[in-house]
Amino acid sequence: MSQFSWENEWRLQELKEESFLVKHVMDKTPKWVSLVEKKVPETLQNTLVTAFTKAFETVFEKGAGLIEKTYQKDRQISRYEENERQMDEEVFNRRAVKRFERQARRTVTKNLMITSVEGIGFGIVGMGLPDIPVFVSVLLKSIYEIAISYGFSYTVETEKLFILKLIDTALQSGDRLRTKNNDLNALITRYDQLEKQPETGKDMDEFVIELKIVRQIDDSAKALSHELLYSKFVQGMTFVGVVGGTADLTCLKRITDYAALKYKRRFLLRQVPEPAAGE
Repeated sequence: MSQFSWENEWRLQELKEESFLVKHVMDKTPKWVSLVEKKVPETLQNTLVTAFTKAFETVFEKGAGLIEKTYQKDRQISRYEENERQMDEEVFNRRAVKRFERQARRTVTKNLMITSVEGIGFGIVGMGLPDIPVFVSVLLKSIYEIAISYGFSYTVETEKLFILKLIDTALQSGDRLRTKNNDLNALITRYDQLEKQPETGKDMDEFVIELKIVRQIDDSAKALSHELLYSKFVQGMTFVGVVGGTADLTCLKRITDYAALKYKRRFLLRQVPEPAAGE
């Protein structure tokens, strides 16, 4: 494995992550929001938080198996294993990394199309809230497939926590985005250390992780409800709801773009070259 190649890839990765942060640190509120924000009932925010919370809880408790039926998990895993085999044969290089990226990109594109149809479809018939379980399912399906593309699980408790933190962070802006991004990077480093040295995992007590998941579900639900508050209100209006329905697509793209960056970061940490003899 080439030290030089890995270092170049890591620098490129950090540039891409910085580009995402710069793009979203100064997020602007869409003009149409100013036209409806005074009409949105105060109770809608709490209603959305509750709906997103229940959707996360349902999927995490018993929905992963159902989501897996909506895509060919075994085929995705086989593609990852084939990509990994080819990389081992070729030694680490840009071409090998691109194969993993392409697999992740294909799943993102496919799920964006699903969300586009789902969000606009509900908007046309004037339904805002009923699509939340569907949206959360497609969102998690997208993240699960990205995880598989880079060789990571999504079923263990620590990975559920990572996914929730990822969703929460992706939807932040300003200093809060940078702070949470730094926190997530620290968690990624911790997970990488734990993978390489399992004996250091004393702070990963199952009970502690479960408590963190409960709290993080609330934070992630609040982030999603804040992001989609006005669009869900508009989506509940027949025909006009098409405008609100497109917000699901925008939200999913933002989260999946960020997820692809963070899973690739974890993937690259797995590939850190061993120090040369004598170093």
